[in-house]
Amino acid sequence: MSTLTVLDVKTRVKRKFGDEAGVQLTDDDILRMINDAQRTIVSRNDSLLEKTATANSVASTQEYSFPADMLKFKFLSYKGTGDSAYNPLRGMTVNELNLYIDSWDASTNTNGVPAIYAIHAGKFLVYPTPQDSVANAFKIYYTRSPVNMVLDADILDLPELYHSIVVDLVLQDAFEMDEDWEAAAAKSSQTNNNIDRLKSDEEWTKRDTYPFITVRPEDL
Repeated sequence: MSTLTVLDVKTRVKRKFGDEAGVQLTDDDILRMINDAQRTIVSRNDSLLEKTATANSVASTQEYSFPADMLKFKFLSYKGTGDSAYNPLRGMTVNELNLYIDSWDASTNTNGVPAIYAIHAGKFLVYPTPQDSVANAFKIYYTRSPVNMVLDADILDLPELYHSIVVDLVLQDAFEMDEDWEAAAAKSSQTNNNIDRLKSDEEWTKRDTYPFITVRPEDL
């Protein structure tokens, strides 16, 4: 296994597709497919590019923006004035806020310490509305978007184990563009299985405990 650049992917895809001259499959096509492939992989395995960011709370302000590079949100915590640690906030939908909390978005609401969040229109809302302006009060846990590739020398923005899967996903797109549906379906099955296998391996390594064999008395 080796780290792949954009040029490496282009070369491998053209060779496997049988179009090394790039007549049917252009460099621009492959670059677009590479960026699509990276996002597809991260969408399937959102533990790959995990990240945290902070946001300041502003007194009497209920709505806040997510980081610009966020692909998938995970959870949110809050640390107010005098707190020694961040405390996870409870997630609700806007419909649940409407159902359980009367006038939650009214400007006359008493400000307090946020305990609940909801996501709407690409932003997060908190309740109660913060009573204080605090630096880095919110900690946002999320999966970031992979960086778009631009130059031939750019290295794929994924762990090395996934670089060959990017090649396969680009080939899948190329087969679909060529209307070779059988080859595209086979490649789709292969890439899905490989992503799931790697995701399973990563989840296993993150476990705090591992299964062990218990010897039963009757086996002694």
